[in-house]
Amino acid sequence: MAETNWRRIDIDAFDPESGRLTRKDIEPPYSSQITSQEVSSKISQLRSLASSGDSKAAVALAVSDPPYSGDEATKNEYFKAVLETLSTVRQADIAGIVGDLTPVQQDALVKYLYKGMSVPEGQRQGGILLAWFERVTQVAGVRPVSHFINDRNTV
Repeated sequence: MAETNWRRIDIDAFDPESGRLTRKDIEPPYSSQITSQEVSSKISQLRSLASSGDSKAAVALAVSDPPYSGDEATKNEYFKAVLETLSTVRQADIAGIVGDLTPVQQDALVKYLYKGMSVPEGQRQGGILLAWFERVTQVAGVRPVSHFINDRNTV
């Protein structure tokens, strides 16, 4: 029986020490860069829903399709709007809202909670962020936290 080439993938190409991989190779692919104008319209919708008292829809919109491909200024602008939205929700309603979110939305919510805990704007709202975090982990367990740790997309 003739020996065949059983090694079909050049695994050495994926060795970070080899110098073959560039930053472009390991960055997640985005279809296009999100603009500040697109984020501004979504922020307007968020504020409108939050001011009308529809907290459930506001939070669902806030954590749906985050601007992963935006620049840092755009991401920070959107983060502040998400923080405002989370701050308007009564603590008694948090568990119900988190329970209605999809797993992908819960993952995005955890990303915003961690970002909030790491910046001064969010640290001033620490009690609110911790209440949200507690409810997310009660409803979804540690899955969103492990996804946060392993995901390359940042908010």
